[in-house]
Amino acid sequence: MRDRLDDTILRSARGSDQGGDPPCWQHILEDTRTDIADSDDIERLVRNFYRYAAMDDLLGPVFEAAKVDWNAHIATLIEFWSWQLLGEPGYEGQPLRAHEPVHARTPFTPAHYRRWLVLFCETIDETFVGPRAEMAKGRGRKMAAAMQRLLSGESASGAEPIAPIWRQSKSA
Repeated sequence: MRDRLDDTILRSARGSDQGGDPPCWQHILEDTRTDIADSDDIERLVRNFYRYAAMDDLLGPVFEAAKVDWNAHIATLIEFWSWQLLGEPGYEGQPLRAHEPVHARTPFTPAHYRRWLVLFCETIDETFVGPRAEMAKGRGRKMAAAMQRLLSGESASGAEPIAPIWRQSKSA
């Protein structure tokens, strides 16, 4: 009886045995994600990610302790990622060094870096797919590793700028 019922459900979901229109839920199964293409996409990524990070059980308290000025921080991050992924000018700073005061107040642990990276990659995958999305995840991995080395005292001075990926790929 159950097998017969399952066949009936599947046939009606497919339209019929003879074909027919796709089910009304077909759009749910289609991947509508696109690649990161412009600064609007960067802004959406940054806002979504930091919304998740600020509410995260592990990362949220770090932001709370840092008393982040979200308007200024989000604007800076949009500039940073637009520079990294799109080659847009505007970002000036040393992102690794900028985190030293926060780390001094609330020391980052390996769990913080892992959680940041998982959440960052999940946020990208939720909305984007393509070469720039993969570049963003790769850059996030490099940033997390470099920051962890610097803040644990294992790296160089950190004064060297981080070259954007688009520039590296052109020179390779």
